[in-house]
Amino acid sequence: MKWFVARYIYQIITGEGNHAPQFDEQLRLIVSTDSNEALCKAESQADSFHNPFRNCRGDLVTWNFICVADLYEIQSPVDGAELASVLHEPDDVNVFLDNVNQHKSFLEQLLPFSTPSIKLF
Repeated sequence: MKWFVARYIYQIITGEGNHAPQFDEQLRLIVSTDSNEALCKAESQADSFHNPFRNCRGDLVTWNFICVADLYEIQSPVDGAELASVLHEPDDVNVFLDNVNQHKSFLEQLLPFSTPSIKLF
């Protein structure tokens, strides 16, 4: 069996959809014999990941599957294996780095590290 990373694209619709468009990109591991089977498996599982729910305002929230946009074969998962890489060319470097640090701070609040907080940039 081989391991693959599938990149799923969903559109998130809340209520009647009268809001800024939201798209969710998800990377998921798929184990399969070959890339054709992996793609079929990824597509067949796509609608099983998100159940519709009602948010705090009572609006129905749904994930509409768009497609599997990418499929990469990877070596058997090992500690530190790269699953994906995203290259950014931000218009405003400071805004981008502030956003990265906000995500880091949020993670530290969820999972307090034993080492002192270090500013990334």
